[in-house]
Amino acid sequence: MRYLLVLGVVLAGCSSAPAPHLPDGKNRVVDIVNTAGSPLQFTALNAERRGLLRPEVITGTVAANYYLTVNFDDGSGACLFDLHAVFADGRVADAKGFDTCAEVSWVIGQ
Repeated sequence: MRYLLVLGVVLAGCSSAPAPHLPDGKNRVVDIVNTAGSPLQFTALNAERRGLLRPEVITGTVAANYYLTVNFDDGSGACLFDLHAVFADGRVADAKGFDTCAEVSWVIGQ
């Protein structure tokens, strides 16, 4: 009987609600919005890590006049990322220290 009571308490603590990836519960999902007439390539680096071993978090392509939703949760707990974009026509855009925990989109273009 004691085992059933313990099992009941353990199961009662379980929830069907999805848990966030990190214990801080912050959302790191950002839309990268390309408002220009040419596609772009982007790279994101964790701004809270420095040195030669700073890995690329994500790279991708965003079509002209379109957006891409990106989850910047790299497991480190970082919110700040250095974003870099290069358009097909050679133009460049940067957002150093972009706060993925506070911002919902990075709009780049004209």
